[in-house]
Amino acid sequence: MRKTLLALLGAAAVLGSIATPAAATTLETREFVGYGSSDFGLALFYARQDAKKKAERAGFTDCEEYSKIVISPYDATVFWRCTR
Repeated sequence: MRKTLLALLGAAAVLGSIATPAAATTLETREFVGYGSSDFGLALFYARQDAKKKAERAGFTDCEEYSKIVISPYDATVFWRCTR
């Protein structure tokens, strides 16, 4: 009886580790900074485009803007945090 119980527990442990490989995956997080300047007041738009291009080149698609610095409509910086 005891050997059967130990065998069942061992099999459950093995199957549990095989059945849940997704739990072992980790997300990679990275930050990107975008800079923009414009004579027409579109600096924030250009800064966001710069950050988006940098993130996409690195293979990140899930991003959020967590901070921005708008000195004037003609100069801006954005900070993005991305995960994959």
